[in-house]
Amino acid sequence: MAKKKNEIDFAKGFEELEGIASWFEQGEPDLEEGMKKYERASELARVLKERLDEAENKIKEIRERGV
Repeated sequence: MAKKKNEIDFAKGFEELEGIASWFEQGEPDLEEGMKKYERASELARVLKERLDEAENKIKEIRERGV
């Protein structure tokens, strides 16, 4: 079964986001390619933030239960 967008493997998503950032730092990027990469980076950042928020909430729940 295919993963949903918010089920991106965190480490792989972060690695992809770092790769996109490096691409932008390598000089003058192509505008069209840059737009595509920016859109992908925005989506990755959103999904990764959601995953971090979920993990933070889970940790809070565990602490509140005293486990």
